[in-house]
Amino acid sequence: MENAEVKTLARRLFKPLIPEAEGRWMVISGLAIVIFVLLLALLAEFIAPYNPTKSTGDVLAPPSLKHPMGTDNLGRDVLSRVIFGSRVVLMVVFTASLLSMSIGVPLGLISGYFGGKLDRTLSMLMDSMYAFPSLILAIAIAAVLGPSILNAMVAISVVYVPTYFRMIRGQTLSIKSRLFVEAAKAMGAGHFKTLSRYILPNIVTTIIVVFSLSVADAILTEAGLSFLGFIVTAPTPDWGYDLSAGKPYLPAGYWWMITFPGMMVMILALGFALIGEGLSELYAPRGER
Repeated sequence: MENAEVKTLARRLFKPLIPEAEGRWMVISGLAIVIFVLLLALLAEFIAPYNPTKSTGDVLAPPSLKHPMGTDNLGRDVLSRVIFGSRVVLMVVFTASLLSMSIGVPLGLISGYFGGKLDRTLSMLMDSMYAFPSLILAIAIAAVLGPSILNAMVAISVVYVPTYFRMIRGQTLSIKSRLFVEAAKAMGAGHFKTLSRYILPNIVTTIIVVFSLSVADAILTEAGLSFLGFIVTAPTPDWGYDLSAGKPYLPAGYWWMITFPGMMVMILALGFALIGEGLSELYAPRGER
């Protein structure tokens, strides 16, 4: 067999495996980023070189060996604030995403399974919420509730309920018409048993993928709310709040005050996006890749 034929045969054999390999590396890379930020949050007291809320005496000092990320206008170490700020971001984003998942998944299951007027009503309600940009809707809800971490969690969770609802409803509509579900009903399985034992296990992968991607988007929403002052107040460290505090000093050349918090927002969002995209690449049917 000639070399050209060998290469052609190898390409045909291993081409279907390429998306899986890419998906695995995307998931591994995303997990590495997320675990790194989680470790920063958990070990903040031990690895932060300074108190994030107290001045070190060096005001607006550029990055150096003493202050690797510089200091802000009050002399606080930017690295320490970045490390401690990860706690607020992760707490708000994870809690809000879990809340939205716990509401959107059951509603999507019930709506897709039972159909009828209930399905039409829920679909219209979710579509009306989905029509608003996520950040605008979150700002509106946070403005009504008032600035606090708890209210920000509620605002962000409400924004992403329609995302879970639409995905889970579509999957439920597809699965409930399959033969094994019809067989379960014929054998006397009730509605709750059918949903919990035959439909829900088949959409767990979809839930995980949607969760990862919604967390990635929720990080940007949290940063936007914090930037506008709807989550924390001084001197609590938070990436979005520090971006807002450092913005007036950017024209004067103090770039480090917003660069490093902004990089952390981008990196953490990238980590969850890689996980979501990698999982969707791994578990998508071959024909859809």
